[in-house]
Amino acid sequence: MFVDALGSGLYMPMTLLFIQQVTGLPGTTVGLGMTLAATLGLAANPLAGVLIDRFDARSVLVGTYVIRALGFALYPLVDAFGPLIALAAVISAGDRAYYPAAGSYVAALTESGGRDRLYALQATARNVAFGLGGLLSASAVSMAGPTGFTLIAFLNAVSFVLASVCLLLPGGRVPAAPRPGKKPGGYRQVLSDRPFMGIVAVEQAFTLTRLILSVGLPLYAVSALEAPPALLGILYTLNTLLVAAGQLLIRRLQRRTRRTHAMALAAVVFILSCALYAAAALFPSGPPRIAVLVAATLVFTLAELMHATPAAALAASIAPPTLRGRYLAVHQMTWSIGQVIAPAGFSVLVATAPMGLWAMLAVLLGFACGALLPLSRRLPASALRP
Repeated sequence: MFVDALGSGLYMPMTLLFIQQVTGLPGTTVGLGMTLAATLGLAANPLAGVLIDRFDARSVLVGTYVIRALGFALYPLVDAFGPLIALAAVISAGDRAYYPAAGSYVAALTESGGRDRLYALQATARNVAFGLGGLLSASAVSMAGPTGFTLIAFLNAVSFVLASVCLLLPGGRVPAAPRPGKKPGGYRQVLSDRPFMGIVAVEQAFTLTRLILSVGLPLYAVSALEAPPALLGILYTLNTLLVAAGQLLIRRLQRRTRRTHAMALAAVVFILSCALYAAAALFPSGPPRIAVLVAATLVFTLAELMHATPAAALAASIAPPTLRGRYLAVHQMTWSIGQVIAPAGFSVLVATAPMGLWAMLAVLLGFACGALLPLSRRLPASALRP
């Protein structure tokens, strides 16, 4: 996971610019192509769930790495709109399939215990790697100029190959999931599991909130608050470093807490961060307003740390091993839906009623907090505690 994130961190801070420079296509063409590709790639999420349950999580995870390695290796050869959409859609499909595969793989590794700790360790490793990748990316572009973008594409492809090798080593194997005596119910069984679908609905509120930092906050801070654009990089870096440094500590503090209760408390802290972001508008521009935005981001990061590990571990623990791929694919669809809704929805709210953005998120989080406590009484006891 560290090797994978190190390569991804090379291009993620400047995705559209990276693709524009590598392909030589206009920025508007790249933006439209990436939107269409992301829409086409959504189908890979439920398909990955079926493949995980049919084969195993490690095989699907390796497949996502191989697909994306080929995609990034071919990016420098793209010079037209059609090939851009085709290649970007393949990479997007690999991205969408990766998340249920990675979650299922970690769950399979930890059937006997330690699931929360490994999810926390994974989050730590990935955030450290993303930060290092961003630094290497800046170095490559500053030292090699336009050629640096082609180098980034090559290095990211190599990182996916190396990640595949790590998984294919003997130590990467996990015991095969038990096979049911009769054919499992597929997605129909997942969708009819009402307590789990309640958790998915709750998770959608958290997902939309966590997208604020990358999608909503830049618009709000620059457009509504007239904050300096350079502040956004500082806030993003602050969040990444603190998530990397604090994930294992927060996990230790939560080790005796029900996962649903930990998520409910995270919702309360997220609401507090929304209130602080909204309150920033009441302070004069300059250092006072910047200080409130920094404070809000610190509170937001604490809430993110409190939410991420219990949410991932809860979904994996609810899912029966024979249908875990499908269960986690449905759970991960909250991110796919959020990434479709957030850009347009957040943009409209910031342009028309900036305070409405934070009020909407606070209301959604309030409903999520209120729903988690009764849901905890309907979930298996073994899924509730680390």
